[in-house]
Amino acid sequence: MDFMHVILLAAGVSNRLKPIGDKGLLEFLGKPLIQHQVEQLRAAGFLEIVLVANPTNLAALQAVFDGDDRVTFVTQTDDRGMAGGVLAAADLVDQDVLIVSNNDVFEPELFTTLKNHPGAMHGTLVGKKVTEYFPGGYLSLNDVGHLTSIVEKPGAGNEPSDLVNLVVHRYHHFSELVALLKTTTSEADDLYEKALDRYLRESKAEIDVLPYSGYWQPIKYPWHILEVSQYFLETMQAQVDPSAHIHPSAIVEGNVRIDAGVNVMANAVIQGPAYLGKNSVVGNNSLVRGSMIGRDSVVGFTTEVARSYLNHHVWMHTNYIGDSVVDENVSFGAGTVLGNLRFDEENIKVRVKDEKLCSKTNKLGAFIGSGARFGINGSTNPGVKIGRNSFIGGNVLVDRDIDDDQMVLLEQSLNVMKNNKSANVTKGRRA
Repeated sequence: MDFMHVILLAAGVSNRLKPIGDKGLLEFLGKPLIQHQVEQLRAAGFLEIVLVANPTNLAALQAVFDGDDRVTFVTQTDDRGMAGGVLAAADLVDQDVLIVSNNDVFEPELFTTLKNHPGAMHGTLVGKKVTEYFPGGYLSLNDVGHLTSIVEKPGAGNEPSDLVNLVVHRYHHFSELVALLKTTTSEADDLYEKALDRYLRESKAEIDVLPYSGYWQPIKYPWHILEVSQYFLETMQAQVDPSAHIHPSAIVEGNVRIDAGVNVMANAVIQGPAYLGKNSVVGNNSLVRGSMIGRDSVVGFTTEVARSYLNHHVWMHTNYIGDSVVDENVSFGAGTVLGNLRFDEENIKVRVKDEKLCSKTNKLGAFIGSGARFGINGSTNPGVKIGRNSFIGGNVLVDRDIDDDQMVLLEQSLNVMKNNKSANVTKGRRA
């Protein structure tokens, strides 16, 4: 059965991702994530897309798909989470509907498999088997593999199964679910899940679960962007655009993609997997390894960028950027270093909404919001977040998170006195 529409949910405002901007607009391999997702759906045969935006990202998302008349936009204006997004699109779709969240990155084969999957009478959900607790929805199945319930965030040790609910949901009688969404109430963020449970119980809906064993990465916390970046780097095809200029003394090795207008200068080294976006520059004696460099960026003289994600319009000069996420329009003064390893080499914790969470890695740098600026010789401790449009002065060591729109300057006292000595050009020097 062909799907008439896909509801692509992109209205979520994830405070947990701050200071990084809208996940759907982050560019990977020169395209916003939301564009990659739509292209994957189209390649599997899902052509009609209803994209659910919010009032703050609507215009930017529309700009991505300007001229594409098979993407219809609708704005979610309430705070009912996934249920609100589905209801916002309900009047624009037919009975055969696929619901997908832009919070998750999958292998494109998933959509092809689902397209060809016969499914149960009322639809199919996709589940991923996990080996440790994930704070999401869990699926309960009966003996024939049909869904019996969905439990949102049950807590470690209370999971009804080892199958996590992935928001790739197929419905053949969509209006039946919509009717229940309109009459279900909940004070928690599980209105959609409660309506689905009612659909299973009251309507006796037969919905099967398609197990998925491929790549899956939810973008929930800022360090997840590094995971997604590595996925794109590892699955891309190596190529060098004919318009790119690579100096004969530069070294380009491994799986590397270099887009149009890139300039790799003398003695620079690019170690794959790596991506250089359109019109970016890698200066003399610089090193880029395991990283994604966005378009119109400058990796200046003797800068090293390692295992990092940089959005477009990022400027560097004599810097070290390690295991970090840098949003668009960020500038680093000469000598600035983003620290990425604790002295004790323990896993790095990051503060998220007044709680310190373990990133499960001991190599993690900084998270820099759009519009940030660093003076010369600045530095950050591992796991630090710098807010959007915040300026960090010269010689400042940032040892804590900085909110948006802040100016951080170092207070220092200079002792200036009369100099009564002179320097002898030959004293103490040897040929």
